[in-house]
Amino acid sequence: MFLCDSLTEILPAAGLLLLIAVVGSVIILRLRKKFTTRSSNTIAFSLGELKKMHEDGAITLEEYDRAKQSIIDSMKQSKTDSQETP
Repeated sequence: MFLCDSLTEILPAAGLLLLIAVVGSVIILRLRKKFTTRSSNTIAFSLGELKKMHEDGAITLEEYDRAKQSIIDSMKQSKTDSQETP
């Protein structure tokens, strides 16, 4: 008898707690996805892709050289940043 009375008092609260945890998790996952996709919309080219674009005539030699230097500089910067952080 005593166990049955305890379960009827605890079960609704446990169910509500479980529901809140599931809804909160869904909200957190959607927010995380929204913010990570926003930052991944940047366009990045590899050196091979740039070379192919130059060979195909899509970009000039000057544009190729500037983009190549930009990629190299950003790689050097990210390497320097990753070495500074412990």
